[in-house]
Amino acid sequence: MEPRTASKIQYLPPREKTSSALQILLDKLWRFIREGKFQEGDKLPPERVLAETLGVSRASLRKAIQVLVARGLLTSRQGDGTYVCTASAAIPLSPAVMEELGAFDDILEARELLEPQIAELACLRHTREQLDQLKIITCDQQRRLLTGQDDGDLDATFHTVLAQCSGNQALVEIIKAINARYKHCRSPELRDAEWRQFSVETHLRIIDALERRSIPECRAAVMEHLKSVRRNHPYTVQNL
Repeated sequence: MEPRTASKIQYLPPREKTSSALQILLDKLWRFIREGKFQEGDKLPPERVLAETLGVSRASLRKAIQVLVARGLLTSRQGDGTYVCTASAAIPLSPAVMEELGAFDDILEARELLEPQIAELACLRHTREQLDQLKIITCDQQRRLLTGQDDGDLDATFHTVLAQCSGNQALVEIIKAINARYKHCRSPELRDAEWRQFSVETHLRIIDALERRSIPECRAAVMEHLKSVRRNHPYTVQNL
């Protein structure tokens, strides 16, 4: 009889937080505003000039501006530019902003681990009433999108009801806690119309897979939804 060999344990390398690059960029941008002595109502340089000045890509700069707009520190006027809209531009950026960015990576990783498994259980256990509820939520999302209204609360509700479809109350409570931490990340300033439309479309694909009780398709639709968040959310800047 051959002696037992110790099972090989795979160790993951430390995770590089995608928010780290954004934190560096936000610090650069806010320092530029402070040192330039911009006042409330002052217009920032054009995007191309500002990106060159900071030594970053225009795409990354847009994400940083979105974050500061969501915080009420800047305002973007379509076709006109970006303006300082706070009298507090002379003080350092709030530590709360940086803490929120750091938490975002952890929350998104938790969602990527949990929600595909939730989708699998939901395929097996959902009721007709729960499926109808998901359809109503998604229709309401589409209606708000067409009228230009915020749908962040409906997006959160969709994922809570999906967890309820799993039949596991512990998972429901975890998703509720995640939604509470993730609330500001769903603000309308951080999610443009194109992204919100894609969110509605992936919700419809999740519903379709649930209706046919197709576990692979439901998992795939949830993962596609989360990959879109990782790819598009302003809090995820891969590089400067």
